[in-house]
Amino acid sequence: MLKMRYPSYAIAMPKKILPYDADDSPFPEVRAVIQPTDDLSLPVNTVRMWTIGILFTIVGSGLNQFFSLRQPSVTISALVAQLLAFPLGCAWAKWMPLGVLNPDRQFNIKEHGLITIMANVSIGSAQATQVIEAMVKFYDMPSNGGFEVLLCITTQLFGFGLAGMATLWLVTPASMLWPQVLSNAALLTTLHSRENKIADGWRITRLRFFLFVFIGGAIWYFAPGYLFTGLSTFSFICWIVPSNVVINQLFGQTTGLGMSILTFDWAQIVYANQSPLLVPFWAGLNVMGSFALFFWLICPILYYTNTWYSAYLPLLNSNTFDNTAQDYQTSRIMEKDGTVNQTAYRDYSPMFLPAGYAMTFGVAFANLTGIFFHIGLYHGKDLWRQWKGTGKRDIHARLMSTYRPVPWWWFATVTILMFVLSIVTNEVWHTGLPVWAVLVAFLLPLFYFIPVGIIKALTNISSNQLNLITEFIGGYAFLGRPVANMVFKFYGYVAIQQGLEFVADMKLAHYLHIAPRTLFLAQGLATLVGAIVQCGVTVFMITRIDGVCTSDAEGNFTCPHGRVTYSSSLIWGAVGPGRLFSPGQTYSNLLWFFLVGPVVVVITYLLGRRWKAVNYISWPVAFGGMSLVPPATGVSFSSWWVINLIFNGFLKRRKPAWWSKYNYILSAALDCGVAVSTVIIFFCITLPAGSLSWWGNTVYSNTADGKGTPYKSLPDRGYFGPPKGSWS
Repeated sequence: MLKMRYPSYAIAMPKKILPYDADDSPFPEVRAVIQPTDDLSLPVNTVRMWTIGILFTIVGSGLNQFFSLRQPSVTISALVAQLLAFPLGCAWAKWMPLGVLNPDRQFNIKEHGLITIMANVSIGSAQATQVIEAMVKFYDMPSNGGFEVLLCITTQLFGFGLAGMATLWLVTPASMLWPQVLSNAALLTTLHSRENKIADGWRITRLRFFLFVFIGGAIWYFAPGYLFTGLSTFSFICWIVPSNVVINQLFGQTTGLGMSILTFDWAQIVYANQSPLLVPFWAGLNVMGSFALFFWLICPILYYTNTWYSAYLPLLNSNTFDNTAQDYQTSRIMEKDGTVNQTAYRDYSPMFLPAGYAMTFGVAFANLTGIFFHIGLYHGKDLWRQWKGTGKRDIHARLMSTYRPVPWWWFATVTILMFVLSIVTNEVWHTGLPVWAVLVAFLLPLFYFIPVGIIKALTNISSNQLNLITEFIGGYAFLGRPVANMVFKFYGYVAIQQGLEFVADMKLAHYLHIAPRTLFLAQGLATLVGAIVQCGVTVFMITRIDGVCTSDAEGNFTCPHGRVTYSSSLIWGAVGPGRLFSPGQTYSNLLWFFLVGPVVVVITYLLGRRWKAVNYISWPVAFGGMSLVPPATGVSFSSWWVINLIFNGFLKRRKPAWWSKYNYILSAALDCGVAVSTVIIFFCITLPAGSLSWWGNTVYSNTADGKGTPYKSLPDRGYFGPPKGSWS
């Protein structure tokens, strides 16, 4: 079995960790929301399930893709589909005549779970569409339906194949909790069960508790989401002294470090690392400690000592800059064929990164190497036992053994088929990505998938930073070929991101005891339909609507994601990482972080053998939790950690029954409230009438933080950095 390596993980829980042969889950987190029984008589593979599931797949994926081309955009979360599916399914069960279309009068939790899973894997925008937008609208390449459909399908379904092949390590073991799944399961259980046990004196049912928090959270979000957006970036110290650069850099929440700590916006709190209610307390300490170390301590030291000329730039920003502190204009150095004009480059400027952005690269480099040492040292023996089939099975694994499993070769076939189709796609349509590069793009996720998945399953913290390493490798391998760099990145990165969503849904099906083969069909079909719908919407928008993806596009359909992908491909595929990180370049010292990762993991492991408390330090969690900094700032960590401390540090120990009954449903209710309120605000207010303009919605943008004012002004010569013409 895969064991949690943290010795007192369940201390002061409602019940201790049970033996694996018990009649309930060994882990109290699972026992809090999952029933250790299975009703084999429940109809699952029903017409109503497939109809509602496909409906949400088509409508949800289509709408999300449509609005992804707009700035500002709105995302219809899978939680919205999960909520709407319940009354729709109940109405179907009640009003449709009994028979093939309606097997009984009870819309059950397994059907609802499968609909939720279909929405989860398809409702988000397929990231390959960003490549399509960039190629057609920004590189002026002709639209080709065959290439575009295959690109979307292969990038999405490759992750599906990986997920299925990894179930032995990421789904079957009871210790792979997947906290985000427990939140989904809590909502499903609440909607389909009326069980009510008194918890530390609280008699309110989970359903009523959910409704109160959901409605209250949805109403409240109108304040930070529309009426007074300053509540989201509540840096009142900066409002008092808007021109004090240092104060704004330390306490600001736009380009500053966010030391003001406070936000009243749940969306801001969950932005960087999802809900703090789902993350174990020890993992929350790792995340907060890491941010404090790297961004509240090291980053200011680097910045105010002007390391890398960073004091001439904003402290925390995800843009790249030239030597006049303006956004880097790649158009000034680019030839039409995507290569760099060396003369223009010498006449213009090298590229500079803000201190916070550069620090993110260093942290990611450390994680990319350190995570293998961490998994090998702490989980290696358990992975081997699981491979040999000697791991113990808990009650849920035993219940699932009554169903016919999906053969491993089904998923292997999907993976191989996607690999072959990817080669065909890139060879036939000449993206510049050679066969060996497609192989490397597929091998990277194969190596990283299980390590990243284990960290996610145990902590709900994503350590997937392959977006950086794929850009890094692609920038060296395909210098002067930005399209090839762009495609390489998406094959490598999306496979893990999408694949882990598949694994999480497989764990949800495992908890709900859904037949694996039915799940295989549901996930595969929803992914295929969603990819085709999203590709179709994208191609229609960019080829049939005049002005789309331009800065003055009607309806603000400016294609922000495609534009960022285009800019990123130019930076990494044309300018290349060699001009930033190679020996002798400005940021070459960051390459030492590739060594730092394994070193700190090994040292921590050795110290943990002497002092057990050291075992709570998890460097993949500490490094991975920083992956969205910037644009995330300190407030997305400090407020997040305070909530994690209160609920998973204090209430979990002092009020274990209350925590067991309400914690996961509280997280689901807050997420649902924000999701529904966001949709209402966008469609009913912002889209027809625009945003509200008053002091409370503009005060933070009129500060040095909002303007991104740097610590140092430009030197008298008009630029900073090396002398003109000394770079190449």
